[in-house]
Amino acid sequence: MGERLEKTEVRLRAMEPGDVDRMYLWENDRSIWPFGGTRAPISRHQLWEYANNYDANPFSAGQLRLIIETATEDATEPCGTLDLYDIDPVNSRAMVGIMVAPQWRGHGIATRALTLAGEYCRDTLGLATLASEVAADNSPSITLFEEKAGFTRVGTRPSWFRRGDRFVASILFQKKLI
Repeated sequence: MGERLEKTEVRLRAMEPGDVDRMYLWENDRSIWPFGGTRAPISRHQLWEYANNYDANPFSAGQLRLIIETATEDATEPCGTLDLYDIDPVNSRAMVGIMVAPQWRGHGIATRALTLAGEYCRDTLGLATLASEVAADNSPSITLFEEKAGFTRVGTRPSWFRRGDRFVASILFQKKLI
């Protein structure tokens, strides 16, 4: 699989109605809920409504969900999501969240997707800064942002995310795009 991925292009694209079943599985995977904003199951209908009522203007919507896909000469395959949220054109910044499906992790897809997102935010949206908030117990994401994607650790909020009867810190990462 590694050799195949070296020749694989990573792309970002809009969510389509055909992605609903895959999104349903990803959004309802309880193992990743602690690292995102999900706290309750989401229905296929809700995802279908989102896909069919997609606002293509991230400034008016304040957010943008993109599908990460791999592309070879033969096929494309969705392998994760990248969310831009709290998009603030006045202050020229946005937050970013990323999820790569388990079978696609460890192949550099998230790093490439964040690079594409940064280029899109800078070149198309005219944003100067991209930031991400990561739970201190999410080692893979910390490594991704700090060591692989060129983000800088700029702050910590102690006891920010609840994990049952304990709390973990939030780490804020930021990347200047211009």
